Amino acid sequence: MNLITSLKIEEDLTIYLLVLKITPNLKGYDLIKEGVKIILQDLSKKHHVNQRLYFELANSFDFDMDLVDKAMRNAIDVSYKRGGICDFEKSFHIDFSSQKPTPRELICILSEKIVLDLNNLKKRPKVNEYKNMKV
Repeated sequence: MNLITSLKIEEDLTIYLLVLKITPNLKGYDLIKEGVKIILQDLSKKHHVNQRLYFELANSFDFDMDLVDKAMRNAIDVSYKRGGICDFEKSFHIDFSSQKPTPRELICILSEKIVLDLNNLKKRPKVNEYKNMKV
């Protein structure tokens, strides 16, 4: 990933988490954010969230694996109570399978949303191409 792509991912993740009303003061905020970044580097990890991803996050943040899950579930509970889940679904036309997503579901949906955003960004015309377009 280049610097621009990394900055775009960081910006998008921050926006999505704030729309979800998951604020940076929650431990789950950093864990979810880092979890999405790890999955974006290796998409096969989304099929093994509980084994591989939680293990990596626990090592990165020096947490117990149970605390990783608990912190992310707490962040999702806070989001649900604040109405962030509904706001996210309305804003981005994404429906979770239940009223309150699991950490795995949230991380996978956020990573897929970012992959789609990056693909759409690549398809946009470059600045020079706008000059040549007929109106």
